[in-house]
Amino acid sequence: MIARMALPLLGGTPAVWAIAMCFFQAVLLGGYAYAWALNRYLKPVQAVGFHVALMAASWFALPVELAAGGLPMGGATAGLSLIALFATSVGYPFFFLSATAPLLQSWFARTSHGDAQNPYFLYSASNIGSLGALVAYPFLIEPAIGLHRPSILWGAGFMVLVAAIAVCGLLMIRHQAAAPLAVADNDNAEAITWQKRAWWIFMSFVPSALLVAWTNHITTDIASAPFLWLPPLMLFLLTFILVFR
Repeated sequence: MIARMALPLLGGTPAVWAIAMCFFQAVLLGGYAYAWALNRYLKPVQAVGFHVALMAASWFALPVELAAGGLPMGGATAGLSLIALFATSVGYPFFFLSATAPLLQSWFARTSHGDAQNPYFLYSASNIGSLGALVAYPFLIEPAIGLHRPSILWGAGFMVLVAAIAVCGLLMIRHQAAAPLAVADNDNAEAITWQKRAWWIFMSFVPSALLVAWTNHITTDIASAPFLWLPPLMLFLLTFILVFR
């Protein structure tokens, strides 16, 4: 949605979408790091209160729209200007939104639910939602209500999500208070070395880089049409649905 708003500013160039994907994947990684730090350094009650408060503060950054005076400059600085435009337009709410999947998986794993030991099906469900929204937006939502009205609905949905995450956090806290989980025996667990971490980072870098490169190739050398942004990203999301199911 925000990329479609920015598209006319640079004449419909494919670089808008490529830079948008790089920006949002980078912020997504930052959101995952934030979720990790939240669970590692704060107690559950503190983590829930801290996260919900920061998400609720996104009210002042809504609805999502292009920041005033954010017209990207031409030439070599256009890419950096576009990143700055995305950051000031949607960076704050998206950063905390991006932490939702790992946070909810972690909170779910702390409950006494029968599937708590393997919460990753929630990640598959998350990507089903992303895929559905990706398909619905250009074919149903934007044609029906235009480009700017969906941002108002998105903002309203975001605040509903804040309330839902608060409820999930309270349920997790109540489950922990009612039935504290036994500490897992990790004596026989395989050590996670820095070499293994580096390998994981590299392996996750490959599909992300291929997604941007392939999309950029299609929209540059075949046709500069926004609809061609969709198939590579749909396939990308589909792999997460299949792997984490």
